[in-house]
Amino acid sequence: MRDPYFDLPGCNWSSIKWLRESPMMYRYRLDHPQADTPAFALGRATHSLVFEPLTFDRDYVIWEGGTRRGKEWDAFRAEHVDQTIFKPDEIDEAIAMADAVRRHPLVQPYLEAGRFEVPLQWTDESTGLACKAKPDWLIDDRRILLDLKTCESIHGRRFGSKAARYGYHCQLAHYRAGVQAALGWYPERVLIVAVEKGPPYDVAIFAATFEDLCAGEAEVAELLRMLKACRDADHWPGRYTEEQALQLPAWVTMDDDDDDPESMGLVVGGA
Repeated sequence: MRDPYFDLPGCNWSSIKWLRESPMMYRYRLDHPQADTPAFALGRATHSLVFEPLTFDRDYVIWEGGTRRGKEWDAFRAEHVDQTIFKPDEIDEAIAMADAVRRHPLVQPYLEAGRFEVPLQWTDESTGLACKAKPDWLIDDRRILLDLKTCESIHGRRFGSKAARYGYHCQLAHYRAGVQAALGWYPERVLIVAVEKGPPYDVAIFAATFEDLCAGEAEVAELLRMLKACRDADHWPGRYTEEQALQLPAWVTMDDDDDDPESMGLVVGGA
């Protein structure tokens, strides 16, 4: 069943992020949304199992009939048209990740009370653009905004590199702006719960710093200004609007003398 949130007007981070590539890519993705995939479905199931496990059976169902074809499969699919269907082995990873998150002693206090995927709508004051967001978890009375991410590694530098590449700090800044504008309170703590996608499904909590969120806020503001300008002009340029210098890797232009042992201070042969 399609989530009604997607039909709400407004710019969400999932669309805004394509402006990091180019306005052309943003425009293309609006007209050609990414197709749902088993990986996306697995991610949604993991979130549901972590934050609202009692509602899992409402949105998901397990097919235990073997190959997905034939009359029995057709009847099962028709009966569960509003649910996402998994085979038992397909859901095992989501269950394992969710269990690891819910068991982790650092995470448990944040799951005692909160609200899952609250739809937010607001108007960006600088551009007048309608915006929307749906944060994973809000703890209103403690002023906490929390997001769940799956990852290959929770190693601090590796995860930080991934966070910068995918713009997690921008996403969180967008969420924070939405909470303040739509709900009237300011998130004092912004956290990422990260869980590894393979055994033993290690878990970490990363706190976004003031500097992280300021950087994300500045980038989102620039992207929204870009979007406003593109809409006003109905012009959606690609990544480059001018000729570019060819950027070859350093080794291509390295001087052959750099490989000369004498150039590296080494003495070849005897005196």
